[in-house]
Amino acid sequence: MLVIDEVYHHTALQISSSDLLYLMEQLKVKKENEIETLKHKIEQFEQKKRAEEVAYQSLSPVRKWFAGRPASHHQAVEYMVQVKERFRKMEQIRRRIRDLDRIIEQIQHPSSIERDEIELSTDTIREIRQLRETEDVQA
Repeated sequence: MLVIDEVYHHTALQISSSDLLYLMEQLKVKKENEIETLKHKIEQFEQKKRAEEVAYQSLSPVRKWFAGRPASHHQAVEYMVQVKERFRKMEQIRRRIRDLDRIIEQIQHPSSIERDEIELSTDTIREIRQLRETEDVQA
């Protein structure tokens, strides 16, 4: 199967459809693992914040007065960095997974016009090449 760059319209790779399908599945698994990692980091942040709040609430009123707490806008910025940005990143990865699903569908059920050609984005081709290199090293 010829992999054609959709931007430059040149043949970027020549690979069997079964190998390409395998690499696409591997990319999808890798992206799903990235989402799980981000979810885990968000959960860790929320657990840390809950523990800090419990510790603060257990202080006596005098200790609370002396215990400095970050200003609310600092907490808001920390939340944006630790949670909102990660949710945004997760949504980007989900869109990428939907693209990979579409590509997998094209590989599994090629149209009658272009049986041995598929157009992929430059980023996808780069990811395939990186994955092939890591697969070759591990094999």
